[in-house]
Amino acid sequence: LHVVGNGIAVERYDVHVTPDEPGHLGFIGRISPEKGIDDVFAVSAATGVPVKAWGLMQDEQCWLDALAAHPGAQVTYEGFLTTDELQAAIGGCRAILMTPKWVEAFGNVAIEAMACGVPVIAYRRGGPGEIVIDGETGFLVDPDDVDGVVAAVGRLREIDRLVCRQRVDEQYSTDALAHRIDAWLD
Repeated sequence: LHVVGNGIAVERYDVHVTPDEPGHLGFIGRISPEKGIDDVFAVSAATGVPVKAWGLMQDEQCWLDALAAHPGAQVTYEGFLTTDELQAAIGGCRAILMTPKWVEAFGNVAIEAMACGVPVIAYRRGGPGEIVIDGETGFLVDPDDVDGVVAAVGRLREIDRLVCRQRVDEQYSTDALAHRIDAWLD
């Protein structure tokens, strides 16, 4: 089995070498239990850091339950955006949180964030566990370990945002994808 992976048009993503101030985290994905939105609320409540959430509001009750369970959380729903709108919005995040309760097949969210220079804090589960280089382009924590995510938020200053973009340029650009396909066809 040869895995070709994925690629994005990195030229559509602007690099943000510093996050916006005051800092906030981001979440991109369907608002649903399997995407781990409750963990996102828990991280915001524990760190005091606001989170902006983008994506399809698939399960509003899940959102309301997370809000009720974590009254100290500062999580705002920012809607579903086009690629160009999303890349402009996420660039200011201190990091993107990926807290799925299932095995993500790949993790386009991770490469989109990193293309903007934004580190990713993800559960070591599925695609994000292969994309994120722990300590270089973000942090990988044990699945469902909210305390691990909280600790990683405290270490974000260790990450060079330009290294995040460089990783995407080298491994997940459309050029890199074309080279992988060419090598596979050969």
